[in-house]
Amino acid sequence: NASKARDYLMKDYPNANIEIIIIDLASFSSIDAFVENIVCNRRDIDVFVNNAGVYHIPNKTTQDNLEYVMGINYFGTYYLTERIMPYLLSLSHKVIYINTISLAHKLAGKIDYNDFYYDKKYSNFGIYARSKLCLAKYTYALSQKYINSNVIILMNHPGIAITPLGINSIPKGLRKLSKIVSPLFNSPEKSSLSVSYIMANKVSAGDIIGPNKLFSGFGYPRKNKIKDIVKNGADDLIAFTDIEIANHKNKSIQKFN
Repeated sequence: NASKARDYLMKDYPNANIEIIIIDLASFSSIDAFVENIVCNRRDIDVFVNNAGVYHIPNKTTQDNLEYVMGINYFGTYYLTERIMPYLLSLSHKVIYINTISLAHKLAGKIDYNDFYYDKKYSNFGIYARSKLCLAKYTYALSQKYINSNVIILMNHPGIAITPLGINSIPKGLRKLSKIVSPLFNSPEKSSLSVSYIMANKVSAGDIIGPNKLFSGFGYPRKNKIKDIVKNGADDLIAFTDIEIANHKNKSIQKFN
């Protein structure tokens, strides 16, 4: 898959120097190997975008036995961020660090730590929305922690677009309908412009960049308002997260110095 991805990119950018480094956010050991590659080879980084995400994958766990959607969307991204951040902070120039969230974070509601993974009654949308809310809370807290550093930490989201992530989760009979109504939504290309916007405009640590029309679901990217649910409660979440990762990894998080 990596070689196919490289060949695909080379078609549009034949003179580009493209290197693909494999990482599996469903595996802490894979994340460790990825970060070790970056650090040991002193790879220079100007922009780092965490865009991986999954939805509607019930009854599956990560290699470290975490619920799969939460394990990738939140725990994997959290662990990767914690591992690589000290290295990024050591660089002598500005670094843009972006975590991709979702509009769904606004609908997640209060985090229930007694049923964090929806074990009592599993909900595909519930676990997805919670994973994105957790990522938003953590990212905002981290952005404020390092607000005076060389690393600018912020968030983006695609708004509402018809993509395989959502289409593959609905009944086959409705998939044809989704294709018919897809022109009413953002195209995947339009939804992906948030990173370009961040690179071309003045942004601040903690900003959320996403579509600017109708509840931030449609249109071209602009700065979105940050809800209080994102700004508050990060300390409890981070404490819970560190304990969960330590328990599932069977050792404390080791960070590069």
